[in-house]
Amino acid sequence: MIAFSHLKKVLIMFLAIFIVIFSLSAPYSTGNIDKLAYVIALGLDVGDNNDLRLSVQLSKPENSSGGSSGNSYEEITNSVNCSSIDEGISLLNSYISRRINLSHCKVLVISEELASKGISDYIYTLFNNTGMSAHASMIVSKIPAYEFLDISKPELESLLSRYYESSLVSNEYTAYIQNVSLIKFFSDSVDSFTQPVAVLGSMSDLPIQSSNNTEKMGLAVFRYDKLVGELNGLETICHMIISNELKSCTISIPNPLGDSETIDLIIKLNNNCKNGVDIVNGTPHISSKIKINAKITSTTKESTVDSTNYYKKENTELIESACNEYLEKNIINYLYKTSKNYQSDIDGFGKYAVKYFYTIQDWEEYNWLENYHNSIFNVDVETTLKSGYSFL
Repeated sequence: MIAFSHLKKVLIMFLAIFIVIFSLSAPYSTGNIDKLAYVIALGLDVGDNNDLRLSVQLSKPENSSGGSSGNSYEEITNSVNCSSIDEGISLLNSYISRRINLSHCKVLVISEELASKGISDYIYTLFNNTGMSAHASMIVSKIPAYEFLDISKPELESLLSRYYESSLVSNEYTAYIQNVSLIKFFSDSVDSFTQPVAVLGSMSDLPIQSSNNTEKMGLAVFRYDKLVGELNGLETICHMIISNELKSCTISIPNPLGDSETIDLIIKLNNNCKNGVDIVNGTPHISSKIKINAKITSTTKESTVDSTNYYKKENTELIESACNEYLEKNIINYLYKTSKNYQSDIDGFGKYAVKYFYTIQDWEEYNWLENYHNSIFNVDVETTLKSGYSFL
């Protein structure tokens, strides 16, 4: 019995050693990392004959001995016309020496033309693809997606993946975009309480000599899976405030002290906005109470007023009042634009309205989006001006 037990242990040991040696022998396999081509960005366009044009952006080390050495990378963009995403990937696999892998995809770029037709089929395909990263960021491009990828070049980053990551976190200090992941877009597109948005990308019109000529500014507004409009930078700031996504940003308001045309303020949310919905005779009455902390940064010309005078009580009250008026006006305009022009509740007011309906059937019969465009809005902003030394 002891001998049998000893023999069993020896066999298990030999089996374990065999498995380890076999796994380290790196036989040819499509699952081996040396045989994979990792997609950093994926692009979707309307292709020839109204089919799909699929583009992939890959990053290849310029000094690639086994893909592990060298800090310089070359960006490669390949495109193919196809009838579906899966067919396009198969076609690309047929002439790329490595197998396409989507697990490290950082961004999904969809052309404005394709987004206007509806993208639910493509989103479902990618979301159900176990190899696709659910955290890839969504961009709607005003130029063809393959052109957007081709001219997107990192300047301050050595890695293409890091470039996309860093360029999309600017929402934390500009609020000109909202970084929306594939899983977030999918969830909002099938939700009855809110509607999806995506970053708006375009060719840069700034007078800057640069190898990277792309710009990410504003948001693309969807109604379910179809693009219905866009927001500029200021309107995106309003959206970030209402949806409690604002970290900080800079705005320019008319200077009530008169020593310059405008005054620049860095603003942050003091507390989360208090949003509420009342339904009166079937019409949504929506209110938002917003508390803002603000700090003066600069004026548009040399000031005739000592900077310390800005924080005198009477001047502070004037600046706070001017900021309140400026934000209330722009937020109201933004809300009526998204409700009446786009009929899309991208701020998720539906989740505050659903409490008035006892069953899901009652909610669905009310049809929130069909009534949302009749909404009446009331916005109240309360600004607190803080000195640069106490601003939090």
